[in-house]
Amino acid sequence: MFFPVDSVNNGRTGICLRKIAYIVLAVVAVAVVIFLISYNAFAGQPEDVDSADSSLQVVEEVDLGDQGVFPADHILATVHVDGSTYTIDTDGLSDEELSTAYGFTLANQDYTEKLENEFGYDLYVNRLTVETYTEEIEVPYESTRVADDSMKKGREEVTTQGQNGTQVNTYEIRTLNGETITTLVNSEVTVAPVAEVVTYGTKSNEVSTGFSNHGSSLDLTSETIVSVDPDAQTFTTSSGTVRSYSTSLTCKAYAYCQGGLTATGTTARQGAIAVDPSVIPLGSELFIIASDGSVVYGYATAEDTGGNIKGHTVDLFYNNNSLCRSFGRRNVTIYVLN
Repeated sequence: MFFPVDSVNNGRTGICLRKIAYIVLAVVAVAVVIFLISYNAFAGQPEDVDSADSSLQVVEEVDLGDQGVFPADHILATVHVDGSTYTIDTDGLSDEELSTAYGFTLANQDYTEKLENEFGYDLYVNRLTVETYTEEIEVPYESTRVADDSMKKGREEVTTQGQNGTQVNTYEIRTLNGETITTLVNSEVTVAPVAEVVTYGTKSNEVSTGFSNHGSSLDLTSETIVSVDPDAQTFTTSSGTVRSYSTSLTCKAYAYCQGGLTATGTTARQGAIAVDPSVIPLGSELFIIASDGSVVYGYATAEDTGGNIKGHTVDLFYNNNSLCRSFGRRNVTIYVLN
């Protein structure tokens, strides 16, 4: 059986089929592209991915303010020297380059200290000088005393002259970063001192007087002088008291009893005597005894003067005429006490 052919409709049908074919091809192409993209993402090619990542990588940095900005993975050295602080990047530097980059030189006894920090390390430069000096000082000598029983008591002499010695002190001066400390590191006596030796006499030169106190009414003390050491210028009383004196005089003595005031303004009394001030100064303390020991006037003070009292003449005060007449005129020994 035959059907009629419509040429117009046949032409339209061919066009529609071609459009459908184009659409199918486009869909297939899109599917292939999606597949390829998915494949590369999950199983794809690492070389290409790494290359893409490295081209997009962001480098991290460390901002140290006025010290600068540096890569975060580099070792940084912060140098502290002569009051200044600065930071350098040590990455890739040789030892020689690093020494130049540090920017300082060491002299004398300078040294560095290295302390790690979070970005690398701090490098502290310590400026140090060490010097020494010596000084000589005098070592004073000591003095010793040696007794000599062959030398008269009261005498002494230097038998060995003392000489000072010498001591050498050594000091270290350390100046670290401007601060100086001085330390004594050694002390040595280079010349020993020589001690002075003083020899003194112990030989007694006491001479017994043979005096004893007879209890005379003219005595103003119960003591008398039992011995005298003229070299030592001392005398010993019957009570054992030893007194020193500056000089001893033999004088002619009288007695008086008129009251009133003395030449020094004190009241005339027993124990206050009249003297010639050119021989015995007023105010001198005295001990007076008859030269034969018969009368012990005892301790007295030179307080008065008199028209007839000249030279080695004294006037002893007693309380009444009877004592004065009993005393009369006698030779006495007067010791001027120290």
